[in-house]
Amino acid sequence: MTDDTEGKEVSWPITIRLTVPIEFGKETIEELTFRRGRLADIKGIELGNKISTDSLILVASRMCGRTTAELAKIDQDDVGEVLAIAGGFIRRSLVMLGSY
Repeated sequence: MTDDTEGKEVSWPITIRLTVPIEFGKETIEELTFRRGRLADIKGIELGNKISTDSLILVASRMCGRTTAELAKIDQDDVGEVLAIAGGFIRRSLVMLGSY
């Protein structure tokens, strides 16, 4: 698959090895694996010129199967890569809708 907004070849699933693992309860999360986005992942998300951080976190959580509470603990060194996956999917959705 080609990501038309970035011009790069994308192969799903995408696994991100976290620079700083997430400690959540008794679990240590060292990596996140994102599946290809689906329409249900943007259900209830306000699509417009500005996408809220809460919406990005929600979409990212849906795509990787983790809770928003878990993703809220992501370290600053890992935030960009995680949100880029969710943001890329949202941007592609907006392009398809002719809204971007």
